[in-house]
Amino acid sequence: MKRKGQIISFAVLLMSAKNILLFIMLISNFAAIIKETQGLMTFQRISKYLLCSLLSSILFFACAKQGFPPGGPIDKKPPYVEETFPLPGSINVAIDTKIEFKFSEAVDHRSCEESIFITPFPGENVKYKWRGKKLRIQIPGGLRANRTYVITIGTGTRDRRNNRMKTSFSLAFSTGSELDQGFIAGKIYGEGNVEGTQVWAYDLSETPEPDPAQIPPLYITQAGEQGDFRLSFLAISRYRVFAIVDRDMNGLYTPQYDAIGVAHRDIALTDSLYQAGNIFFRTSVRDTTPPLLSAAMAPDQHHVDLRFSEPLSPDHLSDPANYLITSDEDTLAIVDAFQDERNAAYVHLTTETQQSVQYGVQVLKAFDLAGFALGADSAEVTFQGSAVPDSNKPYYLFMIPADSSKMVPLNTSVELFFSETMKRETVEKGFSLSDTVGHRVSGEFSWPNGAHLVFVPDDTLARETFYLVTLPVDSVYDLFGNPLADTLFEKRFTTLNPDTLSAISGQIVDQDTTAIGPFHLRAVATNGTEYELWLPEEGIYHFNNILPGIYNIEIYRDEDKNGQYTFGEPFPFQPAERFYIYADSINVRSRWPNEGNDILFPR
Repeated sequence: MKRKGQIISFAVLLMSAKNILLFIMLISNFAAIIKETQGLMTFQRISKYLLCSLLSSILFFACAKQGFPPGGPIDKKPPYVEETFPLPGSINVAIDTKIEFKFSEAVDHRSCEESIFITPFPGENVKYKWRGKKLRIQIPGGLRANRTYVITIGTGTRDRRNNRMKTSFSLAFSTGSELDQGFIAGKIYGEGNVEGTQVWAYDLSETPEPDPAQIPPLYITQAGEQGDFRLSFLAISRYRVFAIVDRDMNGLYTPQYDAIGVAHRDIALTDSLYQAGNIFFRTSVRDTTPPLLSAAMAPDQHHVDLRFSEPLSPDHLSDPANYLITSDEDTLAIVDAFQDERNAAYVHLTTETQQSVQYGVQVLKAFDLAGFALGADSAEVTFQGSAVPDSNKPYYLFMIPADSSKMVPLNTSVELFFSETMKRETVEKGFSLSDTVGHRVSGEFSWPNGAHLVFVPDDTLARETFYLVTLPVDSVYDLFGNPLADTLFEKRFTTLNPDTLSAISGQIVDQDTTAIGPFHLRAVATNGTEYELWLPEEGIYHFNNILPGIYNIEIYRDEDKNGQYTFGEPFPFQPAERFYIYADSINVRSRWPNEGNDILFPR
């Protein structure tokens, strides 16, 4: 059996067919085996064993072949820059120098060229020449004298298998006798992914009033994955800085298309203070167009629906006196008005009985979410009055707190929203808020508008109690006698145990001792729960009676005292209000107030 095994193993070696020496060794072993058997094993039997081994080996290598598929392993290595000319940190570089980069492998030319940022900005006619893995960059007109240049190749650069550079690469050199050492650093906040957001800096000594929609920046960089950025090697000067999401990639800010963030101040770099940090941006797509009253329509003889060009601020929209409806004969009285709860670009008016005539409707005051006012020339449209009787049943939209809510605060109010103006006395008479034993809660009613009821209990609700909100649907009507469309109205919620509540507190100190205005603080939990408060001035703050969770605190100082965050304007320049995101997440546990979360509000 031992000799039989030797024959089989050497036959398997033969199947490699890649080494003649192995074949010679195999023949030698066969001869040795025949000699040792002294003729007991015939040549026919050896041949039989050899043939069986060959067939087995063929099947083995055909079915169990290992290794990478043809073409080698899949390339997943990102490209990177191996060499540069001039070398990083070089000084006294000639102004006619052609800059070169050598990559670790061939890269996609277009993706690389679109990811290159050169500061100071060299103009539009930069020339890129490729030879294999090498890229040569030629600046039109040559480099500027006595300037520090930074050329950044961003992570958008891909190799030919679509692998992106893992990190961006920056080359800094100077045409003067030293490298500029100034820098500006900070962080960008915005909706969604902020990685790749560009940060633009303008030297105010060269461009006193830069308009990013018309003038490209002198210095530029990109934010990292978490929004952090750093503009390095800046000359001593005064700078105006913006954060831009250049969606159309035209090198300029496109209003109403590109998102932009405005800094809260210009930044002066001096010989003694050449570093600036804590420059934060909130990016947003700015609305620069005033709203328009687009259309009006009368679905029946008691309603008029107004459609605007964009969502509106709710201010003034629930005041019937804010609207004027007239015809050639008389004025149509407006009974009620309210903004649509599902589409903020719609307003619903309830009127006295209309005639089948042409009416004009005028809106006296309205503002979009950016604060732009409805213009006088775009605040009036005409519509055809309707003679169709109002036979549509009103329906319930939603409740606050939401139906089936749990952990509802004990001081909660109950708010009901309907699709149209209701006959208030029927709703108030039928409304019931009761606990599990049928005890009815007493309270006061109010109506922000005819489709929105607010019920405020006289006393705080009981802890850990199930509450039921009911309405008798056959006894609740809209203003013109149509009963509620719902066949059953039973909503419920459960109150919390106050022992589960906790608190966050700390102290705010503003580094800018000349600043004025209240602070707005918002505590946002990872599950979406949030609380807000206003602090009239710097000092101690408290978030009391909050649910357990992990919170982050956002804060801004309302220096213009308009009750909302001001994003600023790029041109004419208006600085944004200062804001700050508290760096540490705050873990709040039941009955364990988290204290000492002090905030040093940056200048």
